[in-house]
Amino acid sequence: MGGLLFFFTYYASPEYTDVGYEPDQPISYSHKFHVGTLGLDCRYCHSFVETSAEANIPATEKCMNCHQNIQKNSDELKKLKDTWNHAENIEWIKVHMLPDYAYFDHSVHINSKIGCASCHGRVDQMEKVMQVEPLSMSWCLDCHRDPAKHIRPDNVSVTQMDWVASDEHEEKMNEYIKIHKISPPEDCTACHR
Repeated sequence: MGGLLFFFTYYASPEYTDVGYEPDQPISYSHKFHVGTLGLDCRYCHSFVETSAEANIPATEKCMNCHQNIQKNSDELKKLKDTWNHAENIEWIKVHMLPDYAYFDHSVHINSKIGCASCHGRVDQMEKVMQVEPLSMSWCLDCHRDPAKHIRPDNVSVTQMDWVASDEHEEKMNEYIKIHKISPPEDCTACHR
């Protein structure tokens, strides 16, 4: 019975079921190229992330802001232009999903200077976006209990993918947390409303 309980506890956890989820999208969009090589800021495409609970998935119009002028011949760009010409939106497949009973607000985290890479990993190195963190309750609580290493200093953008906190940074942020009385909620109602 204990082995069965262990099996379901481990193998049914988000660390096992969700990490590595990498769906094929209707159009192959390389974050590695657009974010890594071109240096697009995450907030260009996910434009409501600072003001909304949701990190919006961009409409076709957003892609066409650039691709009306970029005439590269490729099958993927043809798919994009076909959706544009037929006034359709691309049906992107959501990668980072939380259960319906869990509430998460992107704007609160972005405005608290939590970097995108803390949850989404090095998107600038991903041809195809995949889930790299479990996004489980215990994973979120670990950060809420010790947020210092995820809070960006004022001179570092939340979208800078390659930033890594130093030991000195954590000490400074722990002081910053005390001074500003930052206390990420750990009670049930923070995420279960």
